[in-house]
Formats: sequence, structure tokens, C-alpha cells
Amino acid sequence: MPVKVLNFSEINKTLHDKGVSPLDLLVKKRGSAYVVAVTREKCPSCEKQKPVFEKLSNKMKEKHGSQVEFIRVHAWFSKEETKEAKQTANAFRTVGFPTYIIAIKDNQGHSIETYRALRLLASEVEKNIKTAVEIAAWFASKKK
Repeated sequence: MPVKVLNFSEINKTLHDKGVSPLDLLVKKRGSAYVVAVTREKCPSCEKQKPVFEKLSNKMKEKHGSQVEFIRVHAWFSKEETKEAKQTANAFRTVGFPTYIIAIKDNQGHSIETYRALRLLASEVEKNIKTAVEIAAWFASKKK
């Protein structure tokens, strides 16, 4: 299954209407790890990392199946229009693009960030996905 791509503008209204964090909105179920790439238009590093993220998604989906979900949240950006990129950075508490986040849902339904990085180092991310999947499975095995 390919990486799910969302434009930040599509989720921004829901964030404000529901008063939730971006991870609470994206991390939907217990028992799975969510790998989120936060990217921006006209970002050379984001474009360079996109195929690496896709390849990592395919590899981890093959290994962990439905226990891992990959999402890319993309922000619009131009010289004239920087508002959406700034809103995205603020919402995800990031200092740069791309940013990679791994999160899970605890047994009370809250999202927990287990990893964050500004560079996609595949071997490091793979280890952190494995750990997140194990923790997510533990939470899923617990009653609410």
C-alpha cells in the first residue's frame, strides 16, 4: 500500500474545529505505529527524501503489515505565500522540513510520539519502527 498523502490545508480546519493535535488526528488506532513525514512545497530535501520514504514504506509494510501506516503531510509554500508552511511547522512543532515522526496510540486513546528526526536514516528509522510496533502491540493488548 502506498504512502497516504494529505495536504495540510485539508486537515488544518479539523485541527481547529476539534481542538486536537495533528498526531491525535492522524494516529487512528491502537496496535499500529504511524510514520509521518511532514514536507513542504519547493523543498529540495523533501523531494530528495520522497522516494526513500516510499521505499521504506514498502519494506516496512511487507515486514509489519497493518501494524505500520505511512502518511505524508504536505504544506504549500511559495515566496508570496508562506502562511501554510508556517502553520504546518507550528502544528507539528518542527524546526525544518522534512521532519519524520513515529507515533502510536496508548490505551487511553492518546497519541504518543516515539521518534522524531529531520533526516531520514533508513536503518535508524527501521529500528524505531520495530520498537514502536512492539509498544503499540503492548498497548493494544491492555484493556482500557
